[in-house]
Amino acid sequence: MSDAAELGRPVFFLYPPSVFEEQLVQLVVQAEYEVYLLKDHRKAPRLLASYPTAILFVNIDEKIRDMEWERYITALMKNSATAGVRIGILSYNSDPDLARHYLIDLSVPCGFIQLKLGIKESARILLTVLEANEARGKRRYVRAPVPPGAKVAFNVKNGRSLNRGTIRDISAAGMSCRFDERPGYEVGAALDDIQLNLRGRNIVLSGSVAGVRDTPEGPLYVVLFSKSTESLVRSKLHGFIHETLQTEMDARLARLP
Repeated sequence: MSDAAELGRPVFFLYPPSVFEEQLVQLVVQAEYEVYLLKDHRKAPRLLASYPTAILFVNIDEKIRDMEWERYITALMKNSATAGVRIGILSYNSDPDLARHYLIDLSVPCGFIQLKLGIKESARILLTVLEANEARGKRRYVRAPVPPGAKVAFNVKNGRSLNRGTIRDISAAGMSCRFDERPGYEVGAALDDIQLNLRGRNIVLSGSVAGVRDTPEGPLYVVLFSKSTESLVRSKLHGFIHETLQTEMDARLARLP
């Protein structure tokens, strides 16, 4: 089974329109797609070479110096390092000839999405394209590793006791974590008052212990959040996950020559 089928395809947006950054990205992230925003077309090909199964949406309304988007996209599709990247177009231009050019002449596989249709309709089309290209893969939730030293922690109230700890990784469905001191929780234990501090996002929810594994650093707990978690809380989790992954991708892009 291919990595794309198993893990899904990362979804990149090159020079996303402001409306996308403000609204559409949240809808795509909340649909459990791994989303990254790129704002450097010069480094993008070198970055994408490391993600050969990615999907890339290009905002062709953005002007680029010394190169037309048509040549840029053609170069990506012909380069052996990025030929597997599936490309789609974003634009406010509703000219059917322009759309036909990209779809028929250039054969971009992920469509031409006209943003003039409005947020709701653009989001519907975008999510349909991602679903058709199996961008989610077999993975149900996007998970973000928490880098060492990040201002991320949690505590669990249990009666009069307060058990603190650190988070190793987190998704909208749960987290793997370590407690500062052994709390004595067994598999199946209900955690009715979990408080997360995710870089200033304070989130209160409930969950249960789904597993415990011994590691050289101590017991690693897998906690599943309650399925009844409120949508606002899930939205905050999705926001943190996207922010964490984006920060790591920005750092990777910055390291490229």
